[in-house]
Amino acid sequence: MGQLQGKVALITGAGRGQGLAAARRFAAEGARIVVNDLDAQSVNAAVESIRAAGGEAVGAVGDVSASADVHRTLAVAKETFGGLDILYNNAGIGYSATKRFGVAMSDILACTEEDWRRILDINIGGVFLFCKYGIPLLIERGGGVILNTASIAALRGGADAHAYTATKGAIVSLTRALAVTYGPKGVRANTLCPGVIDTEMIHETLIARDDIRTALAKNTPLRRVGTAEDIAEVALFLVSDASRFITGEAFAVDGGLIQRV
Repeated sequence: MGQLQGKVALITGAGRGQGLAAARRFAAEGARIVVNDLDAQSVNAAVESIRAAGGEAVGAVGDVSASADVHRTLAVAKETFGGLDILYNNAGIGYSATKRFGVAMSDILACTEEDWRRILDINIGGVFLFCKYGIPLLIERGGGVILNTASIAALRGGADAHAYTATKGAIVSLTRALAVTYGPKGVRANTLCPGVIDTEMIHETLIARDDIRTALAKNTPLRRVGTAEDIAEVALFLVSDASRFITGEAFAVDGGLIQRV
């Protein structure tokens, strides 16, 4: 029997990257998965890949920053699988300022007011909405687990990505408060703080360049860039009963990068 047998897990941003890797890993351990993402094609592909591997999954397309979409996504969990045991708030965007050709991880002076609001709406607003409306579903089942994705940017200062960093710091603080408030009701809450992870979000701008990838690996004590599967394994631990006495913590999963002076 898998570590998550019979559990219902809702994962936001699960159409690709870290969310998809977690969805597949959780399903392999017996969880029934609600795959949420903004892109319908990615959601459908994720659901099909989980089912093809023998798992149970259903899709819920929606914007985490839109209350109506959040309600619809939670309703899918309730109506399809009967409730919710695991809420994994993984969705987020990684830019901090718009530039002429795409987006950039830039500082506060380069960040427009529009960019600031959009980044906050998605990165911390999405966590707020899913927790606000999802925690009652966890309590209905006698308790459950919240896992929020932040970043090592939340744990130390950086020269850029200021808007992104602000949201990730807010996620860590909010998660600690949730752990205190809802622990007596059987709800645990922890934060994952990934380092440099090779996913679609940064692959083309960073990881695809051999010189940058080599430099990042050299600067990491474990001498490689992380993978989505690395994050999924820690996520599995944090949502399973193996971590039943852990709550309110922020876990850096970065190959030791944050330990460097």
